[in-house]
Amino acid sequence: MRSLMYISPKFYIFVLKMIHGRELERRYEEIRKIAGQRRVFEVGCGPALLGGYLGKERYVGMDLNERFVRYARKKGFNCSVGDILKDEFQEADVGVAVDVLHHITPKEGELIESMRKKFHEVIVIEPVSAFNVRLPKALRVLWDSTFGDADGINPLKNREKWQFSEKELLEYMKNLGAERAYTVGKDVVAVFRGVKTRNI
Repeated sequence: MRSLMYISPKFYIFVLKMIHGRELERRYEEIRKIAGQRRVFEVGCGPALLGGYLGKERYVGMDLNERFVRYARKKGFNCSVGDILKDEFQEADVGVAVDVLHHITPKEGELIESMRKKFHEVIVIEPVSAFNVRLPKALRVLWDSTFGDADGINPLKNREKWQFSEKELLEYMKNLGAERAYTVGKDVVAVFRGVKTRNI
């Protein structure tokens, strides 16, 4: 079952802006700064918000949500429907995952490794508090299935284990192999070097 966020692309964008405010722009500006003029492939791209900051000629995305991909395509972005844990990534210099790891836990390490094998550099951004609303269990389930992170893919019992303080999340990213990890506003940014460029 999907929450309302994952049924309507426009509602999803509205909720993101309500939750993150100016932080939303800061995270995409940070990616643009790191990526420079290189071509970017975004896993779990949603409605391709990042594409608006990078430009259509340098942006490619993939998402399992067909409605989001259709919305992105109507905006002119090169996005495809696909499973980021199974399907082949398109060619690019930089791989990006924004707000994705807490959706696929406990398979986040698997995704990062496959991205490192494909791209020269990988940028991961995760909020320190990933929509974790502190409520009694019954209300937590109701919130998740109505307005929360229920994307119809990964059950709440997996996602609710994604609980980190800022310090813990920074350390976790380093344990996953991040070359550097730091905070930008309320987000943790982690940059991984691709396997092929390790010794360059």
